[in-house]
Amino acid sequence: MKDEPSKSQRAKTLDERFSQHPHMYERMQRIADQMEQAIANGVSADEAEAMAVQQINELGRALLTDWAQAQHERSVKEVKQEHPSAIRDSKKN
Repeated sequence: MKDEPSKSQRAKTLDERFSQHPHMYERMQRIADQMEQAIANGVSADEAEAMAVQQINELGRALLTDWAQAQHERSVKEVKQEHPSAIRDSKKN
């Protein structure tokens, strides 16, 4: 699959990967803190699993949102380079 990470990317640590996305790194830290606190408070395994699944789903949505925004910015930049005279916003008649 072309979207799979290359071998060089797999060798990177999570710290290296998240260095480009500090807000995601902070979010991962918060998830870990919440899980540790929940376990310390004596939640059941089912509750801890439900919390983890919810947090990972939210993290996945946030990562995909970041990816989509980066793709959009790249696309806009490419169009501006290819068509510098293109009008971005104009009033419809």
